[in-house]
Amino acid sequence: MFHLRSARLLVALAGAVCVTAVLPGPAHAATGVYFNKECVSRFNCTYYLRPHATQAVAGYLDRHGWSADAAAGLVCFRLPPLYAAACGVAIGIPYRRALPHLETAAREGGCFTIRAKLPIARFGSVTTDDPACS
Repeated sequence: MFHLRSARLLVALAGAVCVTAVLPGPAHAATGVYFNKECVSRFNCTYYLRPHATQAVAGYLDRHGWSADAAAGLVCFRLPPLYAAACGVAIGIPYRRALPHLETAAREGGCFTIRAKLPIARFGSVTTDDPACS
């Protein structure tokens, strides 16, 4: 069932598309405090939630409950607006698909990944053997 939270996220995604259409494209290998990023094109990027951030998110969700709102707030809000909206929609709609990847990444000490080929986002996990997971 399509609920109000998902509808709000879709509206945010549409707004973000309009706003970011005039912004310069993302760097191809930018590194941040919480994410590492690899982009193939302006609208096709993979974000790697760094191991310490993956552990922190999983620990918070263990203590406070694994809800879609909490996960979206913790994982997606630090991404650039367009990617954050796609991530939020993806977590809000097929949320159960993201959980195993986050749990696996946290258990293995690796990175939770958000693969965004806009407007679609998918989730995964990689170990620290992956060069982008550091």
